[in-house]
Amino acid sequence: MVKLFALFFLIALNLTTYSQISIKLGPELGLTSPTVDYSGDAKDFYAGTKYGLRSGLHYGIMGKVQLGPLNGRLSISYASLDNSGNANPEQPGSTLEIKNNVFMFTLGTEFGFGIPFSPVKPYAGIDILFSSISGTYNYHSTAEVSDGEKSIKSASRTGLGFAIGSEIAFGKSFTLDLSLRYNLINLFGKSYDGVTNSNDRNDAYADLNDAADPNYSATNSKHPVGNDRSIATIQINAGLLFGF
Repeated sequence: MVKLFALFFLIALNLTTYSQISIKLGPELGLTSPTVDYSGDAKDFYAGTKYGLRSGLHYGIMGKVQLGPLNGRLSISYASLDNSGNANPEQPGSTLEIKNNVFMFTLGTEFGFGIPFSPVKPYAGIDILFSSISGTYNYHSTAEVSDGEKSIKSASRTGLGFAIGSEIAFGKSFTLDLSLRYNLINLFGKSYDGVTNSNDRNDAYADLNDAADPNYSATNSKHPVGNDRSIATIQINAGLLFGF
């Protein structure tokens, strides 16, 4: 991630040498809500059908390069998503705590259309997403899995994002950027990385495992991941951009 930040600032610095290009850079903050198979509850995670996560905050840095009605957009962000609850409906005392860390680098373009005599500039955009997902899970008193916190190995995925939003200018130096974004995080690169010949159910949770387990069987509870799983989020995002 440090290298990505360095690349981000180097690009911005080089582009300032061209006076016809407008550069904007600043922090961003918002709410990330899991959807499709990234949502659900603790029982879904245990069953291997979904990841069972709830909404969480994200923050990062974003920059835009303006060329007429088009913007180039770069963003680096981090989101923390978690959940907890009953893991096995057949065991009222079983519990699970889940956490995912999502680092995302986005590169995209936006098409804006100005409103005459107004500081408001609506836009629509599309992004290429490069994401790294890791985390932890912690079972307690749950059948076929061991107690205690365990790590979810880091995995990288590539996807696409779509956005609608608006820039609100405050003079020439400051811009408030508000957007609603839909991210298909693992559109490309799904895989099952667990030990396929294992008889330990813990192996199904130690990796992201967004592709189906090739050894899945409805009669074998040691291999619960029976289908590919789509990781997607909806984001409400706000950025404060400084022009130079």
